Amino acid sequence: MPKILIIAEKPSLAKNIVAAIDPRPKWVADKGKSGWFENDAYIVSSAFGHLLELKDAEDYDPVLKSWTSSSLPIIPEKFEYKIQKDAGVRAQYSMLKKLMKREDVSSVVNAGDSDREGEIIIRNIITEAECKKPVYRLWMPDQTPRTISAELAAMKSDADYDSLAAEGYARTFIDWLYGINLTRMATVKSGKLLRVGRVTSPIVTAICERERAIAAFVPEKYFVAVHDADGIKLTSKKKLGSREECGELCKKYNTLKTVVSDKKSERKNLPRPRLFSLSDLQGEAGKAFKFQPKKVLDILQKLYEAGYVSYPRTNSQYMATAEKQKARDIIDALHKAYPGPFDKVRFRDSKYIFDDSKIESHSGITPTYSIPDVNALPDDEKKIYSTVFKRFCAVFCSEEYTVDRTTLTVDNGEESFTLTGDVVITKGYTLFEPPKKKNGELPPLEKGQEITPAFKPVEKETEPPPHYTAETLNAYLKNPYSATEKKELKDDEEAMEVISEVELGTEATRAGLIDAAIKSKYITLSKNRYGITPGGEFYVDWLAKLGINMAKDRTLNLSKSLKQVFRGEKAVGDVVSEATADLRAVCAQANRLEDAPRDFLPERKHPKETLPKDGSFPVLCKCGRCGGDIYSGRRSWFCSNPDCPVSLDKKEKYFEKIGRPLTDETVKIFVQGNGIRFNDLVSARTGKKYSATVYVGFASGYPQFRMKFDK
Repeated sequence: MPKILIIAEKPSLAKNIVAAIDPRPKWVADKGKSGWFENDAYIVSSAFGHLLELKDAEDYDPVLKSWTSSSLPIIPEKFEYKIQKDAGVRAQYSMLKKLMKREDVSSVVNAGDSDREGEIIIRNIITEAECKKPVYRLWMPDQTPRTISAELAAMKSDADYDSLAAEGYARTFIDWLYGINLTRMATVKSGKLLRVGRVTSPIVTAICERERAIAAFVPEKYFVAVHDADGIKLTSKKKLGSREECGELCKKYNTLKTVVSDKKSERKNLPRPRLFSLSDLQGEAGKAFKFQPKKVLDILQKLYEAGYVSYPRTNSQYMATAEKQKARDIIDALHKAYPGPFDKVRFRDSKYIFDDSKIESHSGITPTYSIPDVNALPDDEKKIYSTVFKRFCAVFCSEEYTVDRTTLTVDNGEESFTLTGDVVITKGYTLFEPPKKKNGELPPLEKGQEITPAFKPVEKETEPPPHYTAETLNAYLKNPYSATEKKELKDDEEAMEVISEVELGTEATRAGLIDAAIKSKYITLSKNRYGITPGGEFYVDWLAKLGINMAKDRTLNLSKSLKQVFRGEKAVGDVVSEATADLRAVCAQANRLEDAPRDFLPERKHPKETLPKDGSFPVLCKCGRCGGDIYSGRRSWFCSNPDCPVSLDKKEKYFEKIGRPLTDETVKIFVQGNGIRFNDLVSARTGKKYSATVYVGFASGYPQFRMKFDK
C-alpha cells in the first residue's frame, strides 16, 4: 500500500503530527539513534532544524580560506548547500534519504515550520536527496490535533508555496553575501574580527547613535507658568529662559480674566487593542516582565509546540476570514475552562479582527482551543500565556470600553489651555487588561465660569533621548522610519507604500540577532535598557570609516526587493544581482584604505596532541617561532612549547584542497616562517591554472594561510 512520508522540521513537531494521526503510535528504531513512526498510510520523521547549510566561501575555492581584501567581493556563480559536519545530523539526513527512496513511499510532505525558513529547510533536504516524488505542504497555524488533522486533509502542492520559498532563498543568499563580504572586509581593514550583517549592523549602529546622543546631551533649564489649584492644572506652552522672565509672565496671567470658554462632553467607545504580532508581544513582555526578545520567542515556541498558542513568528495583528470558526472554538473552550469570569468574551465578526489583506503568512497570536491549567505552567510560561490569553479576551469582549469624555477649554485672552477627563461608563476590554491611556477626572466646571488664576514659575529641564528598551528597539526594527519622517513623505504615495513595508530583519530572526549582538559584546542589556560597549563603538566607527552603511536607507531597497520576490515581481537572481552591484561599490570604496598590518582569521584555539609519557614522538626540527622542538605526532606536527601556537594538522584541508598535501619537508619550511612556491595550481571556481607562493602564520593561535600571486 502506498504511503505518505511526512518530514517535520523538529522531533517535537513530528510527535505532535503522529499524535493527531494515531493515539497509540509505534516508533521504528534506526540503529538505536533515531527513527520514524509508521502505519498503513503514513511514515513520519523529522529533521533537527537545519541539516544543510550554505557552503562557506572556501568551499567554492580553497584560496578563499585566507582573508584578503583583494579577493572581495566573493560572489558564487551558484549558491550551494552542504550537509553539516555533525555526525548526528549526517545520520538523520541519511535516514530521511533512505525513507524518501523507499518504493512504497508515493509522496513526501514538507512539514517545516510554517514560515519562510521552515519552507526552505525541508525543501533543501528533499532537493539534496534528489527526490523526484510529488511533494505536498502541511501548513499548521497551531499544533493542536484538530488543526493538524484538518490540515492533513487539505494539503496543497508544495509548489503553491514557491513564492514564499523564493523570498526565503533571496533573504538567505543576500544575508550570506553581505555577511561574508563585509565581515571579511571590516576584519581585514581593522585587524579585529567584526561580524557585519544586514540586520546586526543597524541594531548596533542605532543603539550606538542613541547612547552617544544621550552622553553628549547637555540639559537646559527653562521655566513655564503653571496654575495648580482647586484640582485644576494649567500649564503654559511658552518656555522662558529665566525665572524672572517667567515671573513677569505669571504676574501678567494672574491679572487676566480666566474663563472656561468651552465645555464639550461626548460618549465615546474607545478602540480595543488588536491581537499580538510577535514584535508587539516582545515589546509588551519587555515592558511588563523585563524579558529579552529571544526569551519571549523561546517561551512562545514551547507554548506553540505544546499546542497552547498559535504560530508565534507572525507580523500580523489580524485573523483570516477563514478562521472565524476557529475563533468560535477557542471562545467555547475558554467558557468551559473558566465558566463565569469570561462571560463577556463573545464572538465578534468584524474587519477590525478578520482581514485577509493584513496577513502575509500567519495570523496574529492567539490561544488555541486547548486551554491549559495556567497555574501548572512554569512561571515564565504562565506570564506569556496569560498575556496572550487576556489580549484575545480583550479583542473579543462583547462590551465596549465606553467613557463620557469631557474636554474643557480655558482661555485668558493670551493663551488657551485644554483639559480632558473621562468618566468610565462600561469597562469593556479593560476587564482583561489595563487601558493604553487613562485620562483623570475633572473638577465640576461649567462654560462661562471664571477661574481665579494663580500662576507660578516652575523650573523644568530638557530631557535626553530615551535609552532603547526591548519595546522601542523592536518598534524601530519593525519600521525604522520615525513619525516625523513619515509625515514629511505623506504626500508621496509611492514612498509611503515602500516605507510601510520596510523592516530590519523578520519576526523570526530579530530576537536571535539582538542576542547575537549581545554575545559578540557589541551591545549590553541591563534592566530592560540597551547600551553600547567599547567594542560596539569600535565596530560602528570602523564601518563608517570603510563606508559600510547598513542603516535603514540601504535596507529600504533590500526590503522592497524581498517583498517583490514574494509577490512574483522579481526573481531571486535579480535580488542577488542588486546585492552584488552594491557590494562591488562598497568594496571599491573600502579598498581605498590599507589593510591592517597582519593577516587575519578569526581567533580560534588550535588543539595540540598530548605528548606520550615516554616522549616517543620524533622531533622533526626546531620551531622558528620560539626555538622549541617540533614533534611529528599521530595527527599533527606541533611545538613542544605549550605557549607556542605552532601546530599543523597532517590532513590540513587547505593543502588537501589545493592538491599539495603537507609533508615533513614542507612543514620544516613553513614552521621557519618561509613560503613555498607551488606551480600549476587549479582554481576550483574557474578551472584555470595559476602559480603562487604560500605562507603559513600562527599569530592568532590558529594556522593562517596566505597566497602571494605572481604578477
